[in-house]
Amino acid sequence: MGKTIPYAKTTIIRTADEALKMLNRIRKGYRPAPGEMEITIIGIDKAKRDAEPYYAGVWKRINGKKNYGWHCPDCGRQLLKKVEGEWFPLEWSDVANGEQPSAERLSDARAENKMLPNGLPEDCLVKWRRTKKFMKCSYTPMPKGCVESDEAVCGIKMYRPAVKSRGETRNRPTTNISRVFKKMKKYFDLYICDEAHQCKAGGSGRGDAYDKMVKAAKRNLNLTGTLVNGKASSIKELLWRSTPQDLIDKGFNDASGDLAWAEKYGKLKQVVYLQDEVNSQGWVTRQRRKPMQPTEEPGIAPQMTAQFLLHKTAFLDIDDLGLPLVELVEKPIFIQPKREHEAAYRGFHKEMYDKCSKLARAGVKGAWSKFNPAVLNYAARPDLGAFYSFMSIDGTEDIITAPKLEGYTAKEEWLIDQVKTELAEDRGVVIYNNYTGEYQLNERTQKILQANGVESRILNDSNTEKRSEILQKFEEENVKVIICNMKLVEVGLDLLAWPTLIFNQLSYEVNVVRQSAKRSHRSGQHRLCKVLVPILNGTQEVSQFKKVMSARGHALMTEGRLDRGELAKYSFDEQSSLATDLAQCFAEADLANAWEELAAKEYEGIEMVAEEEFQQVLEHRMEELATHTMQLCGVSSAADLHPSEKMEIGQEESIFNFDFSYEHEESGEFSGFIGIVELSLYKKKRSRKDPTENQLVFNF
Repeated sequence: MGKTIPYAKTTIIRTADEALKMLNRIRKGYRPAPGEMEITIIGIDKAKRDAEPYYAGVWKRINGKKNYGWHCPDCGRQLLKKVEGEWFPLEWSDVANGEQPSAERLSDARAENKMLPNGLPEDCLVKWRRTKKFMKCSYTPMPKGCVESDEAVCGIKMYRPAVKSRGETRNRPTTNISRVFKKMKKYFDLYICDEAHQCKAGGSGRGDAYDKMVKAAKRNLNLTGTLVNGKASSIKELLWRSTPQDLIDKGFNDASGDLAWAEKYGKLKQVVYLQDEVNSQGWVTRQRRKPMQPTEEPGIAPQMTAQFLLHKTAFLDIDDLGLPLVELVEKPIFIQPKREHEAAYRGFHKEMYDKCSKLARAGVKGAWSKFNPAVLNYAARPDLGAFYSFMSIDGTEDIITAPKLEGYTAKEEWLIDQVKTELAEDRGVVIYNNYTGEYQLNERTQKILQANGVESRILNDSNTEKRSEILQKFEEENVKVIICNMKLVEVGLDLLAWPTLIFNQLSYEVNVVRQSAKRSHRSGQHRLCKVLVPILNGTQEVSQFKKVMSARGHALMTEGRLDRGELAKYSFDEQSSLATDLAQCFAEADLANAWEELAAKEYEGIEMVAEEEFQQVLEHRMEELATHTMQLCGVSSAADLHPSEKMEIGQEESIFNFDFSYEHEESGEFSGFIGIVELSLYKKKRSRKDPTENQLVFNF
């Protein structure tokens, strides 16, 4: 920032203390001097952090009884919970995990004077449940509380920040920085949010921080490379937080859910099960319809783009600069699994699908939650086997297993050969995985590569700044193969030293896939870029691939890169549910071609040059861009000028040399970061022509 705008005063907020100091300065009347630009930088992940909550209830003996219960620290009454319209005492397990302290343990702690103010022993380490059911004292007016009159109302908050000195947390106390910025009351003229798509979730910490930061500025500017993920609801919360009046005018409010939005501007899918039911007498057989909860599918109505985006969105691309990019090859590879693996997978997939379908028809919540991780990871890591348990409605436990298979899978053998091929051409490789926690795909990939003579490094640091430093260190050490979760490099990082990207696993989050696929294909890259997507045919990976393709097509249509008439070629919505039958897990003959055509649509209009010619073409385009820029600035030719003359002529002949004093005299309300003003209102200095009518200029 200092090199780009050297005259601007730049402040980086890293802690809550720095944010509070800034708030105090503003409340005391601090404002930037006239003509001075001040920029404040803060990461959205820093802004969202809040103090660790600690339950404030007191665990003590209930009056007149021998057992214990939770009591309000303010009014002292026993806390209650509402179950099916009736009030019952709040139990230990309602707010705390683990075993409750026994009466003997409490008595010993009291005798040794080792009791905490909340009635628990000092050595009792409690992990509180993350629930919003008991946020306040239950003694509040009905219907939310149990008090019928206002005489005994309490209603205090039951959670407070954890205190490090008491041993309640290992972290130092902090304050939510986004809330501090909201209290600055429009101090900032402009709030710029980079990678705004990461704040799209309604109940996320990033989304809440974005909401507060927007309220701290007079205007806001959102930047992103992937505006939507193919679903209409992916932009609803961003619109509600940045321009709520537009949604209110269309009949929406803060209680409107994603399904209501998708019903009007997106696409909903509802599964209806038809069941045969025999009545109690056994003579009449009738068919019963059992509809499931509607779910949103990829699909965006043109009305949403027209009503909410076109008048406030600018779609920019690298071709707007007139600079080319090196050639990009994006290719899926469908691999046939080995016979033993294929047979074991088919049996496991069918058992999981049938069991989850049965639970879903019975109305069990989260019936499909285990399906995708189970089948996707048995396809990727059959060496681990599989073991999943389900609780039936009658309380019995059903277990589904799959055998452990030794050796390499067909995809792993392809991966080893492909990495060796890339290294033989002196090309760096980044391998993306998705399930990198419990299933340890990163470690497995590194192990099989190392066993075949290929050295690699795993990138797993959660800090963005440290990841950048680690990548720079890898480049200096000439590390050729990196393995990581694609979410770690989704934004903010360039992988220019590793022009080959291999998606060993995909993700259902199409934004993550699109962003991570562009990490090496950027300005400054001079090597041919490859994006390879190996898919194990006959597995859930094919269904996932179709789902990502459909969502990508709808996203490109919203961005204006794809016509609605072309969308059907790349949409497999009916075959690409999150969980699919085994019969739909096989790739059609033209599926790979459809992916490559869609990838070409994403980069349509961008000039791409072969690796052998790229450097020469880029130098020529840079010269053209420099010449055109100087012509706009009133400089005839850069080659004929000495360095001292360039500055002088640039100052005297620039078409942007205007007197803006009129603006400060007429309008003092906006001391903005960037203002857009009418050119015809100002007097031109040293100009030969009058300003064109209705022309606009950016006033920094």
